[in-house]
Amino acid sequence: MRKIVNILIGVMLVVTVFSLNVAAIDKTNPTVDPTITDGENDVIGTLAKHPVLFKILQDFGIIPIKDFEFIDITSAQLYEDENEPDFLFASIKIKDLRYTQLRSIYAIRWTYNNKYYAACAHTHSNGEFKWFCGGRIFGLFDNLAYKLGLIKDITGCTIDDEKNLICLKIPKNIIGDPQPGAVLTETHAWSGVRFIWEVLTYPFGGELVKDPTEFGNDYIIQY
Repeated sequence: MRKIVNILIGVMLVVTVFSLNVAAIDKTNPTVDPTITDGENDVIGTLAKHPVLFKILQDFGIIPIKDFEFIDITSAQLYEDENEPDFLFASIKIKDLRYTQLRSIYAIRWTYNNKYYAACAHTHSNGEFKWFCGGRIFGLFDNLAYKLGLIKDITGCTIDDEKNLICLKIPKNIIGDPQPGAVLTETHAWSGVRFIWEVLTYPFGGELVKDPTEFGNDYIIQY
């Protein structure tokens, strides 16, 4: 009888340790268990829809890119670190992340308390320019929201073109201060390519190409 009990205890310990390992976030590859998944080669927008136009703009040097893989989202993840409970972390995995002379934008978005929030990375000039921000989002009025302080600069973020990974560190006090048990819904990622002077992209529909994902899993705040 004692032998059976010992075996059962051993099995329970193994299961517990395995579960903890599965649940743990590997910060070097946090998209191992993604909140959001997305297919490859599914970018949309004017240049993706009109390859002849894309080729003409390439030939004239107006669009200095060879393909859209640097904007093609494959997965994204929201996660937390118990050692930094005041922050929500996010990562966005890209098929082949590269810097270009155009403005690339990578964002993760969600809804909390019927308000829309996001965190994003902007980069252009072959990586010489990088900007990270987060907070409330208002669509066409995001620039005004930034001036009003509803969207704020954030730090501690990285763009790793070797791992094809953008990692964002978002202070919870700029995203509604969600407490443990709060549910973030309508999670999704979005990427887009624009000219550095964004107003020049308006005739193309706002973005030259973009990759919006479907809604992913809800995320429950842990800490």
